[in-house]
Amino acid sequence: MPSQPKRRSNGELAERVKSILASQNLTLYQVSETSAELFGRSSPQYLPHNLYYDLRHGNFSPSLFQVFAFSRISGYRLVDWLRVFGFDVEAIPRLQIQLSSKRTTLLDSSVEDPRTRVAWLRDLAARGPLGYVVPLSQVLEWTIPRSLTSLATIRGKGFLYAKIGYQDAWSFPELLPGSIVRVRPISMADLLQRPRGEQSKGLILLEHAKGLCCCRIRIVGAQRIAIVATQTPYAQVEFNVPQEARIIGTADLEIRNLLRPEPPAVPKEFAKRWRPEVLSEVPSQLGALLRQARLRMGLSFRAASAISRGIANQLDDLRYFTAAGSLSDYEIGNIPPRHIHKIITFCVVYSLDLQTVLQTLGLSPQDAGQEPIPQVLTGGPLPEASGIVTQEHETEEAGFLGNLITEFGEIPFFLRGSLPVLSGLRSLSLKDCFWIGGARGSHPYLAGALLALVNRQKKKPTDCGSKPMWQQPLYIVLKRDGTYTCGCCSRENNSLVIHTYSGGVHRRDQFRNRDAEVIGRIVSVARKL
Repeated sequence: MPSQPKRRSNGELAERVKSILASQNLTLYQVSETSAELFGRSSPQYLPHNLYYDLRHGNFSPSLFQVFAFSRISGYRLVDWLRVFGFDVEAIPRLQIQLSSKRTTLLDSSVEDPRTRVAWLRDLAARGPLGYVVPLSQVLEWTIPRSLTSLATIRGKGFLYAKIGYQDAWSFPELLPGSIVRVRPISMADLLQRPRGEQSKGLILLEHAKGLCCCRIRIVGAQRIAIVATQTPYAQVEFNVPQEARIIGTADLEIRNLLRPEPPAVPKEFAKRWRPEVLSEVPSQLGALLRQARLRMGLSFRAASAISRGIANQLDDLRYFTAAGSLSDYEIGNIPPRHIHKIITFCVVYSLDLQTVLQTLGLSPQDAGQEPIPQVLTGGPLPEASGIVTQEHETEEAGFLGNLITEFGEIPFFLRGSLPVLSGLRSLSLKDCFWIGGARGSHPYLAGALLALVNRQKKKPTDCGSKPMWQQPLYIVLKRDGTYTCGCCSRENNSLVIHTYSGGVHRRDQFRNRDAEVIGRIVSVARKL
């Protein structure tokens, strides 16, 4: 998991801010006077002359307005200034994935720093022929880290990412609560041109007044659709589009967490027929925005406060905790919080993206600085030695890695910090990652599967016959001939039995103990839908 921004000493932070301003030929006095001219001395964006003194003595915690003022006056990006003061906006989607959520949430994948260097891979020069299931350590190896900027061709293609809530899993068991789905935006007009009564082939991410849901839809009339639940007893509801519902896109990839799959809960408000409401615009005031987002997430003040407690525990900072009474005051009083910690808490708990919050507060992202702060000034990691540049703009167009990238289409790098949550493993190696593209017929929920994360410590198969298919544990097995396979496993009469479903037909393959070895349990799967 990426480390949190370093908490610098008060004196070090003051010197850091001084150096950053000096790089733009600015002094604190000039910045203070400029903020007074632009915003006024009574404005929350005003920066005082004695800021360095307050920083050194620990008496100053900048508000979001003041950090925005630093960004606008210096010309440096807001997210970089936030990191300077110890706030990591990339923690927002990471915490949204880590914390349980009633309702489906959109993850903010736009908060990545394009200068971030990520571990990268290359094909092994010598490798044997691929099997149906292959550990990545046999075909790939680590190479020099790459910057996200150099990987622009395989990121930022306009896909959206959503996490399925446990109270609106309309497509269960095709998608599980907690699954992360990639959504390709589509036009509503294209979808509504289908014949009346026809059901969509793919899963559609839909927005309505109560939130989001990912399900199949059926055309019931001109500009009218109905959402269809797969197995769960959700009430069928019809919507007029675009007045009562908005089609966001179609899901084309699922990242399924198999650590502890749980069934969805059907709340009373979704179990009985309900009258759709007209979709409202994004409120222009913070209080109304928070209220709208909280209700769409199905949260009471107490429940929202409990989630903020979890955020504070994860980030080891009590300032992220927000009491239920304070949450109510922010909605009613429409007064922005003094501390940035609360803004990040709002984004996580209420599934708000930072850009929306900024605009509601009257802070236009276009007015902020656009130039990145040099990493030597932020104290961030610097690029390693020369030689790196030779690979910065190379793209893999062939070989196993190139084919894998083509299969995915886009790599969600913003999820890299969530791999420990998705796998239950503190650290991952290539030996824990398996390509399972050839084993898609071994289990119904491995259809379209590409990659699997495996816990190699869990080698003891559990009884799978008494569990529903979506809850059956899956294992990677190494056979005596050196090939791998995967499927549900059980021990019977000192033999290992592998249950597969090729062509939809249940098949039992029985092996003596010396002829097959369980490598580990599959804890997460990425599959195309």
